[in-house]
Amino acid sequence: ALAEREGDGVILAGPGGAGKTTASQRLPSPWRSWSDDTTLVVRDAEGAYWAHPWPTWSRLMPGGPGGSWDVQHAIPLKGVFFLTRAPADEVLAVGAGQAACLLTESAEQLLRGMLADWGVDEARALRLRRFDNICALARAVPCYQLGVSLYGAFWEQIERVLNTKQTAEVG
Repeated sequence: ALAEREGDGVILAGPGGAGKTTASQRLPSPWRSWSDDTTLVVRDAEGAYWAHPWPTWSRLMPGGPGGSWDVQHAIPLKGVFFLTRAPADEVLAVGAGQAACLLTESAEQLLRGMLADWGVDEARALRLRRFDNICALARAVPCYQLGVSLYGAFWEQIERVLNTKQTAEVG
């Protein structure tokens, strides 16, 4: 899922059923939820990462409610938060190695069906290139485990680490 607050983009990541849609719907203003299922991340020529909202595929299936997404809209990516259900809201930093593993798992869920018709060598080459890109992303963008409670204000935990990161960059 992709959310934005005051120009900063964050990804709420997790497997199906982790709570991406629920978390996206709980975000208060000035937060904005751009997508609740999939986000395309692109690195620009200067090495900055930009997040683009991507359609929630189930909405576009027969019988789904439809909708539209401005996939050209890009938000600077300031953090990736891996969702877990928790009794209390909390955020914990995740190292680049663990983040690369979690990002690979998320990307594999998305691509698994797409690669079914590819040849073994082509699929392997794509997975290797994707893994290289994921490792670069995990080194460049802070990643966290975000414990989300049923009724807490988890977004305050996100805001706290984003504000701490920005203060460190300014100071």
